[in-house]
Amino acid sequence: MILDYVRRCERSMLFSTIITLILGLVLVFEPGGSIRVITSLIAVMFIFIGAIQLIDYFRQSKEEKIMSLSLILGIILCGIGVFLFINLNALVNFITTVIGVMILVKSLFKIQFAFNIRGISDKWFYNLIVGGVGITLGVILLLNPFSSAELFLRIVGGILSFSSILEIVETFVVMKTLDDAKNLPFSEKNKK
Repeated sequence: MILDYVRRCERSMLFSTIITLILGLVLVFEPGGSIRVITSLIAVMFIFIGAIQLIDYFRQSKEEKIMSLSLILGIILCGIGVFLFINLNALVNFITTVIGVMILVKSLFKIQFAFNIRGISDKWFYNLIVGGVGITLGVILLLNPFSSAELFLRIVGGILSFSSILEIVETFVVMKTLDDAKNLPFSEKNKK
């Protein structure tokens, strides 16, 4: 009974692992399409929430409408959703640009800190190197945000694929161990 339960758990985990592997492979081989699908889903979410706000506004009484922000909020959210549908790369470019600016600013502080501690510590050079690498990465993200996002998704997809393959191998090892355990003297079938 316990072995059957473990076997069922392993089978269900194998199913989710295979789905994760497929997702990882899609991200590796089709990151641009993945970005567009993710942006489309976010656009649908904005439009859906905006539509709910608009419906809520038109259902409200005159008294509730006086203080309600549902109309303007609904229009703004629907507008953002439509904008994202028209410009599927816009969200990715925006997010990647923000990340690039954050890395750039942080790296500039790191370089300033390196020069500030130059007379105090002989480790200042490490901060200078890390700051220089950060500035390079930040500039790359700012100059080519969409390609940078695609590269990031490829890396994430590779990690997902690799870990999924390891999980699949581990599942088959566990299943083989369970098959071998059926023949042991303490197994449930042998107790009867």
